[in-house]
Amino acid sequence: MSMPDSSFNLLTIVAALQKRWTLIVFFVVASVAVAALTVYVVPAYYRSTATVVPANPVLADKARLFNTNIQELYSYFGSGDDLDRIYGVADMDTTYKQLVDEFSLVDYYRLTGDSFPLLRRKAVLRLRKDLDLQKTDRDQLLIRVWTRDRQLSANIVNRMVAIVEATENTVWQNQYRRSMEKLDVSVSAMEATYVQLGDSISRADLSRKTLLTARQASLLDQLQQYQKARDEFRLAAQISPAVLYVMEKAVPAAKAERPDTAAILLATSLLSFVFICLLVLVNDRKKNT
Repeated sequence: MSMPDSSFNLLTIVAALQKRWTLIVFFVVASVAVAALTVYVVPAYYRSTATVVPANPVLADKARLFNTNIQELYSYFGSGDDLDRIYGVADMDTTYKQLVDEFSLVDYYRLTGDSFPLLRRKAVLRLRKDLDLQKTDRDQLLIRVWTRDRQLSANIVNRMVAIVEATENTVWQNQYRRSMEKLDVSVSAMEATYVQLGDSISRADLSRKTLLTARQASLLDQLQQYQKARDEFRLAAQISPAVLYVMEKAVPAAKAERPDTAAILLATSLLSFVFICLLVLVNDRKKNT
């Protein structure tokens, strides 16, 4: 006596699904309705994006102001290493803390019940989840942020770009300032030495006067070089070098990016259809067996 074939075939599958088509339709419709209600309750999030590329740090040197050929020798755009430097500045806790303070994100995230330093830290962690830094294969940095306020999203992204640029400019300004301070000390010392040599020349005999005069002339040439270098650093400090170039400024989003209602409802309908069909077929197989 042969055992009944318990495997499914196309005819039995179609027959089982046709028999329970009302249940299938009801389950799919109910699942989509629940998903639509959930999407309606979930707050909408708006995304803003800025695209920046690094500037060539070679062009930030003071020589760019006094060498007419340097602009032709080097590209305006930096390399991947320069992009990593910008990424590192943007991803610092200091940058996030400044954004949290300027845009009152502790209140935006509705954080309460702790001391301000702890609330500030929690806001930084929340902002890190809502903000995304992505390096592309074209040496571009994409800065994206999602918030419930479309204007706030754009403001945070653009402000982060400004903070990164200001931070890098501050580094250059500090370098110029330290160089000028050292040159000022050297120039003052040389000027004092030059005056002392002049006094010594007036009291020296003929042979020593010749030696001191030559030394004074050499010191004068050196002093003029130091004064010129100091003036170049001062001019370079007044003209801020380019740190990055904004290829695309962040603007308020036209529509909400999260949640994606159409994609969620489509995925829910497909998954619920597959699930209920499998459930019907398994139940029908058990009965037949």
